[in-house]
Amino acid sequence: MILETIESDRAGIGARAAGHFEIAFRQMMAGPRTVQTDAYLRLVTGEAHPLGNVAIVSEPGDLDAAIEACLPLLGCGAPAAVIFPRGAEPAVAGAVRERGFAVEAAMPAMAVDIDRMSTTALPQGYGFARIGAGDEGRAWAEALAIGYELPRPLADLFSPDALGADMAADAPIQFFAVVRDGQQVATSMLFLADGLAGIYCVSTRPDERKKGLGAHATAEALRAARRLGYRVGILQSSSAGFNVYVGLGFGTYAQVPMLVHVPS
Repeated sequence: MILETIESDRAGIGARAAGHFEIAFRQMMAGPRTVQTDAYLRLVTGEAHPLGNVAIVSEPGDLDAAIEACLPLLGCGAPAAVIFPRGAEPAVAGAVRERGFAVEAAMPAMAVDIDRMSTTALPQGYGFARIGAGDEGRAWAEALAIGYELPRPLADLFSPDALGADMAADAPIQFFAVVRDGQQVATSMLFLADGLAGIYCVSTRPDERKKGLGAHATAEALRAARRLGYRVGILQSSSAGFNVYVGLGFGTYAQVPMLVHVPS
């Protein structure tokens, strides 16, 4: 059921905004490198980025699941992360730390009433486009990899080709880009689930930053969701994007703890 406003679920919006991350990863990361149980999801690619070797633990107090989920990450030889969308009880976080994971800053789980977002505009010479599979889908993955500083094989896992670029107006996963002179310079992904419009994969090429491109890619994707009847947008913010989202009108309603292991 579509959530009408943040205020209509004030007590639950933080948990829903944080939990959307798990819903998205469970759907998008299905495949041979993923283990999914009721208690956790684990993806191991061996790529040199924590999001390429990640465990998402469902319940804050599930010590056994947290340990079972994180141990294989230690042997992958690459940076890894354990994420707790619904928080982590002290004993659980402590057990994961004891196994070599250090506490990172939590990701803010943010939400906005789409009708109350700030207006955005692109500089002259830039356009906004819906992205499909094929050549433009591969270009989208390249732009995501460069802008978000991801290994290209990891960016490919989130790409239109990998996830299926259904170009229907009401497709649950939609890909967008800001384009200049035929080149994709900023990206975003819309993921519709649990009555919420989730924003993922927001990135801007380094030489195109400070122009409002990421804000526009976020806002326009949410406006596409609004045309489908969705009223509340959510995301989990990086530190780099936080002020951009605040400027659009997003507020923080929960924190998503993340612990990271970096091999010596």
